[in-house]
Amino acid sequence: MRAALVLSFAATMSSCVPGLGPGDWLVTRPRILAVRAEPPEGKPGATATYAALVVTPDGTTAAPSVDWRWCVAPEPLTENGAVASACLDAASLLPAGTGAAVAASTPSDACALFGPDTPPGGYRPRDPDATGGFYQPLRSDVSGAPVTFDLVRVLCDLGRAPAAIASQFAASYVPNANPHLLALVATVAGVTIDLGAVPAGATVDLEASWPPADAETFAYFDPDTQTLSTQREAMRVAWYTTAGVLATESTGRASSDPLATTDNTWTAPSSGTAHLWLVLRDSRGGVDFASYDANVVGP
Repeated sequence: MRAALVLSFAATMSSCVPGLGPGDWLVTRPRILAVRAEPPEGKPGATATYAALVVTPDGTTAAPSVDWRWCVAPEPLTENGAVASACLDAASLLPAGTGAAVAASTPSDACALFGPDTPPGGYRPRDPDATGGFYQPLRSDVSGAPVTFDLVRVLCDLGRAPAAIASQFAASYVPNANPHLLALVATVAGVTIDLGAVPAGATVDLEASWPPADAETFAYFDPDTQTLSTQREAMRVAWYTTAGVLATESTGRASSDPLATTDNTWTAPSSGTAHLWLVLRDSRGGVDFASYDANVVGP
């Protein structure tokens, strides 16, 4: 699900040793948890609206000032990260707008820099991901938060495909649409509860869901076998909170799993208000997110 990930770079990148303690699900400082593009896939030069989910330990930021910039630096063969290290350099960035949400056009050379077209400067064409997608990095900056990149899916022509198959693919492929989170369901010992009154220290079962049709099917070209087939999107939910303990930071369904729900467990803190966030991603770069406030009450 590389295409859908939001990638955060800390101020220092020298250490590869993971720290001990809570995982990525615990929000202890300002962060951008997700970026939603509408529509989530389009051709180079197409305009989409980009909105960021910006959070702090005090909850969701209502109207954040986000600085948006396209990275135009292809990743060299000597690197294997999700984006080129040059994307941290202002010389490799193009302004895309400022604000909580912006309408911006994907650079017209996206398929050359990040897709199957022959790029300039001695770089080789990029390979598609497991769903056949190509992605342009979009950097978003918020004061006090780590540098964040979203990988915006770009619709490119097929690379290394016979003309007849390329024509058939173009006629049958439907660009991605964003999935939609349905209302979160919380239960304690099998009884549905209101997040406005969560028992202190309770083990809360959380169920996220989406309309089954949101796991879309799509045409897929296999460059190895030179054949067309149909795939179904996988779905993944990332979970975050400011207090208590989540059992895991990510759950979901594989492309072969038709169920449209996924579960997690949250152990409530002893008191106070905990903020919860869910980010739903499909395997073609579609995103939805939701925010909840849980009020913890004593015995």
